[in-house]
Amino acid sequence: MSKFVEELSFIVLTWNSEKYVETCIRSVFKDAENCNLKVEVYAVDNGSKDKTLEIIEGLRSSYGWANIMKLGRNCGTTVSRNIVIQKCKANYIFILDSDTEVKEGALKELIRVLNSDTKIGIVAPRLLYWDGTVQPSCKKFPTVFVKLFKGLPIGFLNKVGEKLELYDKEVYSKEFKNSIEVDYCISAAWMIRREAIEDVGLLDENIFYSPEDVDYCLRMWLKGWKVVYAPKAEIVHHTQRISHTSFKMALLHAEGLIYYFLKHRYLFSRKKIYTKIRRCI
Repeated sequence: MSKFVEELSFIVLTWNSEKYVETCIRSVFKDAENCNLKVEVYAVDNGSKDKTLEIIEGLRSSYGWANIMKLGRNCGTTVSRNIVIQKCKANYIFILDSDTEVKEGALKELIRVLNSDTKIGIVAPRLLYWDGTVQPSCKKFPTVFVKLFKGLPIGFLNKVGEKLELYDKEVYSKEFKNSIEVDYCISAAWMIRREAIEDVGLLDENIFYSPEDVDYCLRMWLKGWKVVYAPKAEIVHHTQRISHTSFKMALLHAEGLIYYFLKHRYLFSRKKIYTKIRRCI
């Protein structure tokens, strides 16, 4: 009998990721082995110009896996992930950004949470910044007010916007250990049930970069699936926040937000969305 008892497909999306990708992929294989999990890993590259592909080729030799997809250009987060989602073979699919590092026991805990309730579609870990502090990665659905307040260069409005989108402060403390249902979690690290993907469909390719995560979590809820934040599982996220450093990506983010609000037909209040969700669960 094989020593591996579970199967899990990983999708690691790369784009000029030479600084982080080796640590990311090594951490996946390390925790999988420690947790007695059988995994397949797909690295999908959005046209990196640095040494990312060279590093991945070296890791492929070390671990004996051959799932490298070279797209040749930046296709964003939705198109690239969708291509690979359709190739994955496992019942659980893990979407993972290349600037992450899986901590010991995270995979086992996320699988445990998914197995605890067959209506959980997405489970996400606690994300930690490089210095160990907690990233507020689970949030309430955005509104126009939230995005406007957070986007304006006015300090007190930024704080108001942040307060409107976040849960109680204790949720983002290191001491918080309870798995809870949330509106959405950012897609830097998602474990998704294949059955839920088959029901909800693929990521919306009308969104290039963001907020594809908000949209997909909302679609999960509207199909009767739950989104759960599981803080006992921890992953380090060396967040690059490219929309804050690139005007082009910031513009694509803004376009994605406009599309999202028009698609789901709400602007200033979440009440309409929550009413729809209650009818589905």
